Amino acid sequence: MKKFAILAATLLFPLLAFAQGGNTGMGFEMYGQESFFERLSALEKRSDAFNLYLNFAGSYQVENGNEFARTPWNGKFRARDLRLEIKGTLTDRIYYRMRQKLNRAASAGTLDDFAKSMDIMMVGYRFRHFAVEAGKICQHWGGFDYDENPMYVYQYSDLLNSMDIFFAGVDLYWMPIPLHEFVFEISNPLVSSFEQTYGSRVCTAGPSFAAGPTFMPVTGTRFPVNALVNWNGNFRNGIVQTRVAAGFMTQTNEFMGKLINGGIKFNFPNLKWYVDYMLEADGIDRLGFASADFSMPEDARLRDVTYTTLISKAVWQFIPGWNLVAKGSYDTVSTAIADGRYRSSLMGVLSLEYMPEPTQDFRVFLAATGHRVMFTPVSGLESFNTGRVEFGIMYRIKCY
Repeated sequence: MKKFAILAATLLFPLLAFAQGGNTGMGFEMYGQESFFERLSALEKRSDAFNLYLNFAGSYQVENGNEFARTPWNGKFRARDLRLEIKGTLTDRIYYRMRQKLNRAASAGTLDDFAKSMDIMMVGYRFRHFAVEAGKICQHWGGFDYDENPMYVYQYSDLLNSMDIFFAGVDLYWMPIPLHEFVFEISNPLVSSFEQTYGSRVCTAGPSFAAGPTFMPVTGTRFPVNALVNWNGNFRNGIVQTRVAAGFMTQTNEFMGKLINGGIKFNFPNLKWYVDYMLEADGIDRLGFASADFSMPEDARLRDVTYTTLISKAVWQFIPGWNLVAKGSYDTVSTAIADGRYRSSLMGVLSLEYMPEPTQDFRVFLAATGHRVMFTPVSGLESFNTGRVEFGIMYRIKCY
């Protein structure tokens, strides 16, 4: 009877737990954790049909601003990441995945009717060299920082920190040769209507003009679509990996957004290092940095804005159980009303991580982040610096 009670408890406990893996499932690295079910029941889990994870990253932070502005220094406890994930393989061909943020609002988008907090809700079907996924998916924009488990990301670059990447759509995977994969994707570019997302006006002449800003009305296209092609390469038995993607999104009948992203990663025994580059050119300011910098009204966006980001990250396990993490990024923003590039920013992170238990992905960390935002004189904006120091934990719990 006692054994039955323990087994029942371990079966019910995962229904209350939560977790998440990598963004797309391509870049997520398993660490071989033993699940709570296996520990409490002393039974080996033999089926991959149901897997339940809890990801949590939280810390005490002392900071003085963000990528938009400097503020007075303040301190607080903060849950940076909290997500529930359920995934599994039901047959040799059918698999599924659900992932939800638990520390974000759950209101549904008016376009796709998925909750904003729902990252992924998809079902997939495998063929010999192909696979198809449909539902709410993560767009396959390439690069490695984009695909990193958010729990491990102390700070994204300005561009990635403002991107929406989870949309309803369909993916077609094609693996013509082993270790090389192509992804063809069609998805929504929005979760709510164009007017709810961008507003109903676009600024055609900016605040630098003596007469002040000039606006024209715009409406979203009746057939919004995001289309991309992604290539994931693997060379020299996984020592070198590549991820490249290019695509476009329709915004209105007159304006379109275009993105290209590429990354390369090196996997050595005690060192992992990657470099990414992304460029986004939008007919209407999708990310909102330029519109916020030039104080656009809530119902208006700037036109013809270009974003770039260059990211590099290295993780060095200098002794077993200890990681030294170093990351940097360089971002730029350009727009016609500021005569080209008017904003650039530098971001750097240095973190020391300690993993006390080899069978669990549990980390205690001490991290420092610095951020410098620089504006050109023509913009009329003032440059500023921000910083953050935090001490906390990250724990990816395999519940079942």
